[in-house]
Amino acid sequence: MYRVARPELPEDLDVYVDSLDEQGRVTYISGHFIYRKVSLNFSAIGMEGYGGPNIAATLSEDIIKELRRLGLDDSGIEDLLTSLQRKIMEGQAHIQLKSNVNKTETQADVRKADST
Repeated sequence: MYRVARPELPEDLDVYVDSLDEQGRVTYISGHFIYRKVSLNFSAIGMEGYGGPNIAATLSEDIIKELRRLGLDDSGIEDLLTSLQRKIMEGQAHIQLKSNVNKTETQADVRKADST
């Protein structure tokens, strides 16, 4: 049987999830990653689909400019983004939630308090 090996994840990339906002089958994620000793922000959407969960991370133009300053070209940035997504999917991201309260729960609690 022939198996395709996945590339190793970079050791100099640490991913931290700072907030999760679950809304049905979609989870909005924000966090930061440390690459070459520089901390940079990202946002992502986690989706539960028929083929299993997926993560789609995005970087702002300012973050992309900083990565270019660090010597990455477009291909290197795409590889880094893929590695960031894999680290989240494969459980190698550090979860450091700034708040344990979900926005939806907070809004529901306010409505409950208003009706009493």
